[in-house]
Amino acid sequence: MYHYSLPQLFFSIVLGLALQDTLGNLFSGLALQIDKPYSIGDWIEVQSSGQKWIGEVYEISWRATILKGFTDEWLTIPNRIMAGAQISNFATKDHPIWRTLTFKLTHGQNPEKIKTILLSVLGEIPEILKTPKPLVLLSDLNESWLQFRVAYCILDYGHQFDTADSVFSTAHTRLKAAGVSIAAQRIEVLKSFSEL
Repeated sequence: MYHYSLPQLFFSIVLGLALQDTLGNLFSGLALQIDKPYSIGDWIEVQSSGQKWIGEVYEISWRATILKGFTDEWLTIPNRIMAGAQISNFATKDHPIWRTLTFKLTHGQNPEKIKTILLSVLGEIPEILKTPKPLVLLSDLNESWLQFRVAYCILDYGHQFDTADSVFSTAHTRLKAAGVSIAAQRIEVLKSFSEL
């Protein structure tokens, strides 16, 4: 039977606590290597304990996963957190990524003409997939505007903002050339009967 002195016992406890995170990250890193929920170059969203990180996987080590965010920031997430997190992988080639944009336009326009213009714009943007086909829908109608929603698919999650910028810029030019204006929000102020 071994007898430990108080300093040896204290040292063992300190060493065990010090290695807890390291060993946890190591075993979690091995599990991630086996399961492969993501690979280098994939765009992923990680949600854990109310926090959310989005980025492109840059490196997977035995200790942590390093992501590169939209604004080129580096995110280092320990593998023990990754192993217990909810991970959405946007790099699956079999499931294109749908994105939607909204256009609020003035009344007095032919909705079918507007749909034709917006569909032609979507067909010209190289990053937008031809299959599944992009959609343009009249999604809302009120006293201030006609609201059109465009929906399209992309493969590269990292280029979604560039693609949206191309759609908005091209659509604005085409709609303006066709005499279609962006609607302004109107607020009507009605007098009360006592003021009349």
